[in-house]
Amino acid sequence: MSSFTEQDFQEMKAESLELLDAAEKSLLSLDEGAPFTSHFDSVFRAFHSIKGAAGMMEQTALERHTHQLETILVGFKQTGEIPKDYISMFLRGIDASRAILDGQKVDFDFNPTQAQAPAPKGVKTEIPEAAMQEFVSECEEIAERVAAALLLLEKGDLSKDTVNNFFRDVHSLKGSAYLFSFTRLGDVAHGMESSLDKIRNGTHRPTPKLIDLLFQSVRCVEALVQAIKSKQSLDDYEPETTRITRALSLHSDCLEPISRVTQPSAEVTPIPVAPDVPAASVEAHASESNPAPQKTEKESDASSTIRVPVPLLDNLMTLVGEMVLVRNQVIQFSNKSEDPEFLSMSKRLNVVTSEIQGEMMKTRMQPLGNVIGKFNRVVRDLSQELKKNIQLVLTGAETELDKSLLEAIKDPLTHIVRNSCDHGIETPEIRRKGGKSESGTIQIKAYHEGGQVVIEVTDDGKGLNAEVLLKKGIEKGLVNPAQASKMGEREIFNLIFAPGFSTAAAITNVSGRGVGMDVVRTNIERIGGTIDLSSKVGSGTSIKIKIPLTLAIVPALIVKSGPGTFAIPQVNLEELVRVDSSSEQDHRIEMLHGTPVYRLRGNILPLLDLNRVLGIDSKNQSAPSNTVTNIAVLSGDQGSFGLMIDEVLDTADIVVKPINRLIKSTLVYAGATVLGDGKIALILDVPGLAKVGQISRKHAALSKSENQDQDRQKKAADIQDFLLFQLESPTKHAIPLSYINRLEEFPASIVEFSGHKRVIRYRNAILPLVSANQMMDYGPLSKTKADTLKVIVIQRSGTLFGIEVDEILDTLSTPISVDSDFVTNPSIFGNLNTPEELVVVLDPFALISKAFPESFQAEQNALAPNPGSAVPPPLSKSRSNALSSKSRKILLVEDTAFFRKAIRIVLEKSGFEVHSANDGQDAIDILNRQDTIFDMVISDIEMPRMNGFQLASTIRNHPVHSHLPLLAVSSRADRQYVIDGKKAGFDIYLEKLKPELLLSSIAELLDRNKGAA
Repeated sequence: MSSFTEQDFQEMKAESLELLDAAEKSLLSLDEGAPFTSHFDSVFRAFHSIKGAAGMMEQTALERHTHQLETILVGFKQTGEIPKDYISMFLRGIDASRAILDGQKVDFDFNPTQAQAPAPKGVKTEIPEAAMQEFVSECEEIAERVAAALLLLEKGDLSKDTVNNFFRDVHSLKGSAYLFSFTRLGDVAHGMESSLDKIRNGTHRPTPKLIDLLFQSVRCVEALVQAIKSKQSLDDYEPETTRITRALSLHSDCLEPISRVTQPSAEVTPIPVAPDVPAASVEAHASESNPAPQKTEKESDASSTIRVPVPLLDNLMTLVGEMVLVRNQVIQFSNKSEDPEFLSMSKRLNVVTSEIQGEMMKTRMQPLGNVIGKFNRVVRDLSQELKKNIQLVLTGAETELDKSLLEAIKDPLTHIVRNSCDHGIETPEIRRKGGKSESGTIQIKAYHEGGQVVIEVTDDGKGLNAEVLLKKGIEKGLVNPAQASKMGEREIFNLIFAPGFSTAAAITNVSGRGVGMDVVRTNIERIGGTIDLSSKVGSGTSIKIKIPLTLAIVPALIVKSGPGTFAIPQVNLEELVRVDSSSEQDHRIEMLHGTPVYRLRGNILPLLDLNRVLGIDSKNQSAPSNTVTNIAVLSGDQGSFGLMIDEVLDTADIVVKPINRLIKSTLVYAGATVLGDGKIALILDVPGLAKVGQISRKHAALSKSENQDQDRQKKAADIQDFLLFQLESPTKHAIPLSYINRLEEFPASIVEFSGHKRVIRYRNAILPLVSANQMMDYGPLSKTKADTLKVIVIQRSGTLFGIEVDEILDTLSTPISVDSDFVTNPSIFGNLNTPEELVVVLDPFALISKAFPESFQAEQNALAPNPGSAVPPPLSKSRSNALSSKSRKILLVEDTAFFRKAIRIVLEKSGFEVHSANDGQDAIDILNRQDTIFDMVISDIEMPRMNGFQLASTIRNHPVHSHLPLLAVSSRADRQYVIDGKKAGFDIYLEKLKPELLLSSIAELLDRNKGAA
């Protein structure tokens, strides 16, 4: 029985570990070429001392192990050198000694050529989860640094620091991989290390072929690390690792002798590294080989840091949040106390808690460079894949952000950068033709602004074409032509954030699947951020992302509305406005088209009443004043808006608490918090409020499928949309909504005259004005003396015209058909006989033709499909009789219910059998069923899913229906549309709702088709 106590053993173990550390450093120094005698003696002394102490303590396993190491070591004393493979074996022997001291059973192999199992053999012990996590994190960091070093090597940087960093990292990766028995990972790292051995010696430099191979190796390493992280088998990666390691072993043709280069780009100093040193020894190796003060200081800094698991930081942050809540409650209570000692303690508590909160926030902060620094690799790989020259410029990489937010924005930023490479930057040939440099630039800039982190991604590429985006949006059914005519440039650009939207001409492994930018926006908004896009054709695109510094504790404005208390995050708050309705006229809330607005410094600010949005009845609630309204000006997705609240209470740092999914589904609440008085306050979701109040995007809370369902239901019910307005007549008037381009209000003072015609300078063009009252013979001009003109902007034949009305009232959606009986005025389509009243529906094109008859005298010739070829003459009596045959079947393709019904009535009165389709895709489906043989297809141009041009092209290439006569009927009849229609395959292109011209053209085409048959 041993007479030694546990304390004796622990003392022996501590002394032995110190000796082993000293021996390890000496072995590494010998590997670096240090003087032999002193370092050899240090290693021998360590093995000999441990052997003696182990024998005395009856630790026979350790005694036998160190005795064997000592015996082998003595054999090299006379040679004056220890071979590198034996140095590796001794280092593994030191690791085994440490394992024996920890109580492990070790079966050590003293064979010096055994390089793939530096860890002790014996009873297999499972690697602790914490150690595995640290290993994976270390490998991920090493892969990032190696990729960065490769980028420098690719640019010709062969400086000592760059080469040293590369070798040190891949050597550490190799050692760690072998230590954890991930042989394939270690083999790849070993191949990378060996491939640049001659570059380390300063005799050669890498070729682009070798750099590409090394980048492939890095991607292989990343894949292996991810597999290890997700606990997958590495056997699936055997073909790839075998290919990589074989290619790396045959790398000699990928090196270029320095002698071929006239001027080496940088100094290269050989750095001998033992091929099989375990990862644990790398820090000591680096310290011995680089004794410069800067390195010592850096290592000193590194030794003063520790790794802390993220869940532990999350728990600490939660506790700090609870401390903040208690602090708020104490301060709230102290405001009611008169005890000076308690007041002093509460102030001190406030200061200390704030300091703890600030320091705790710092522990979670990480520089953005951890994310954006990786994009050097992304851009480099994509530039080669896409055959483009792309430079990446990073600014503000030191800007810090909460770790959880950093992880959340990594994927969105990656997608944006990939889009810039694929869609934004042009090929060198295109850039050269456009007068640009062949190399494009993507700049990522990060900075702090107003308590938020702003990230701007800008490229100098081709930019976004608003017309192309709008056309794509209409094709995919994201907007209808009526909506499209009213959209501004910013709204059009935001179409790229719609689900399924893509401008890619073909699907590649980079883009084109219509998945991405909608997810980008969703992920950014999920963390309380906003994303904005601006672009200019030919100059490039800029995307600005704003995100909060953290989501755990946020400053907020505490407000009261009705009986409830709410918190508004200050990151969304622009300013507070107090409106006194008893003050002068210029500072009051007004109504514009049924919406409350406030004129803030000359701009129209739309308002939302929080009580009304939340369904709160505040009539019986006390308010500071019946004449005062508090407005919180908030920043939404599409601009600022005002939120009317009852009372502003205070500002406070609040701790965000999650809320029930059912409550969150209302879109107006982002979370909840506990106030200083112990009450619960709901945190308002500002983007959600804008959506619910239809400030930014009408009904944006509905999914795309729900919108499509509504569209289908609307079409099934044949709902027709009109704009209602008032003229100098007791009867209301209307214009089909699909005709309207925009609604505008102009000061009467800006009206000018071109000859005797009233005009307005509008959007770098001349907007002729048409008085609806005058054209309808209600009066010469509007009799109202308002200083503002209400104008409906209509586009005809590529030119904008303004139809002046007395008052714009509302929109009307109704299934009621327009009754054209007893209508003799060519400017009137007909009447809507609604249950409430009669509405006169006007033809805006007829009003314009009446106002400018000289401009449309040659209209028929201008609309001909070929220049100089006239549209068929008006319908003759004989031709009219020929059209009355019931056997004639026409497929009418029109997405607007009003025009579909109006054209159908004209055709059916002439004896045609009419079948209707809602859009081009619907028409193709009907044709493919082949249950009806059609004599002609009449189609609109601007339609969702498949427009008229696409439909004509599809029919012309159809194996069965390519012979069908095609007639286009559109409200867009300018010359370019006519030319495009001819190219697509239309025989004749007409302006909508010209019955005589329509029937005459149909007869001409049927006669032409009959003659051809």
